[in-house]
Amino acid sequence: MIIKSENIYMEDGCKSGYLEIENGVIKKYHPADSTLKADADYSENWIIPGIFDTHNHGGFGISVNNNSTEDDIKLYLKGLASNGVTAVFPTTAELNSMKLLSKMADETQDGAKIMGIHSEGPWGARVGEKGVNTGYPKVDLEYAKKMVEVCNGKLMLVGIAPEVEDAYKAIDYFLSKGTNMAIYHTNANYEQANNAINRGITMATHLGNVMTGLHHRDVGVMGACLLRDEVWCEVICDFLHICPQMIEIILKLKDNDKIIMISDNVAYTGIPVGTYRSMFGDGAIHMTDEGFILSDTGRLMGSSKPVIFGMKNLVEKLGMPLERAVRLSSYNPCKKYGFADKKGSLAIGKDADFVVISDNFNVLYTYSEGCLVYDYKVDTNIFNQKFIDEYKVD
Repeated sequence: MIIKSENIYMEDGCKSGYLEIENGVIKKYHPADSTLKADADYSENWIIPGIFDTHNHGGFGISVNNNSTEDDIKLYLKGLASNGVTAVFPTTAELNSMKLLSKMADETQDGAKIMGIHSEGPWGARVGEKGVNTGYPKVDLEYAKKMVEVCNGKLMLVGIAPEVEDAYKAIDYFLSKGTNMAIYHTNANYEQANNAINRGITMATHLGNVMTGLHHRDVGVMGACLLRDEVWCEVICDFLHICPQMIEIILKLKDNDKIIMISDNVAYTGIPVGTYRSMFGDGAIHMTDEGFILSDTGRLMGSSKPVIFGMKNLVEKLGMPLERAVRLSSYNPCKKYGFADKKGSLAIGKDADFVVISDNFNVLYTYSEGCLVYDYKVDTNIFNQKFIDEYKVD
């Protein structure tokens, strides 16, 4: 298969020409003056590496939880492809969903590829701006062992609040099983965060959100994660979770090779503006015109914007070159989790995971290992309508 474009964002720069793809791998790059016939001509559009979203709870009316069916997950993975995502860590702390995801990760899917599983918790506290701390659950090591067992080698990341009782036991256990550890949903101060990093935490879950922030007398968890070189940082770039100025500060303070763009999308992603019954407990969820997903108390309940939206923000509003943005969305997560030899950038010998986007960042086509898994002309209705029918209030 031969793909043509005037703007191919390859590992060594943006190029005009052709990509020759064989058996799902980029075999060769041919310059624009080559006399090749393209199977697909995307000359007026841009080709970027497939996005790797390592923090994603759902979308399109599907929540990744114990109630998810195989058909649900298939729709979810197809929906992700519509947002330019070719690789994902579905995010859940529930055993049945972990078992299902582990099985489906070994199967070929018509959508994003499951690269592993991310468990955001379950040992943290709902804190942060407009959050209510309902107490900390004690670490259950037997549950931790079940998580590892059902994931069958695919548990890539677990988040924990370091102030939770027996947190260090959990950190030690998961690290012994090869699972990365993140600091998440925490009221820890700077000293506590530092001690947890010393223990082996190397990831900050959605930096700045649901954690102690920067203060001039204690720079908190956020400050510790910015200052410690061994910590990688997830960042939601929708400009709703973090203001543009704070993102500029993060980009200036933190090694950009250790920043990973994420969505933190939930089932409400893609729904119309309005009020819905909450999936998270009592009360309602409000989808605003701006894209906020808010509880009745005004607390953010996940994100409604995909990573491609954040990339557009960085490029168009902060002036970041697209060549640099794709490292945050694609290469950096692959490097962190050990996939950079085959994925994360467009280069000879790597998997043909790429996205064709318009100059206003609309996703047109998504390819996973050389296979077309999203076509905007064909895949026009990727949503679980039953979700709206069940949860819509007004």
